[in-house]
Amino acid sequence: MGEEDGRPDLVNRDPNSVNGELNVRFEDIFGEPDGAHSPECAWKCGFKCYEGARNICYIIISALCTWLCGCCWGCDFACMTFTYIWCCTPTIQISKLICGSCETLYSTFLNCCIGPLCSAIGLFFSNIKVQQA
Repeated sequence: MGEEDGRPDLVNRDPNSVNGELNVRFEDIFGEPDGAHSPECAWKCGFKCYEGARNICYIIISALCTWLCGCCWGCDFACMTFTYIWCCTPTIQISKLICGSCETLYSTFLNCCIGPLCSAIGLFFSNIKVQQA
């Protein structure tokens, strides 16, 4: 099941590891050095409170906001796609056409006008002999 059939993958929800850095565990945040240990029951209670609060808060926020965020991001990507297809790509293509024409014109000018002049000046100066006395 996945995007092939038009439905989201409900098992592997981050197949490209886009948000891999968000896998934050209790041990990644809290750590007691050897000289400072809280009672075992306090450590376990802190762990359960952290995990519970994180999970419940995420569930509530995602239940309330995912539809709005999904709608906003869908519109953003639609606008970006529209802009790229209908504005950026034609602008790039017309720039390539104009630059290609300018390149041809510039190349012709150099080959017809500047090239023979530089060749003549080069032949003139190639006959100069420098001798040291």
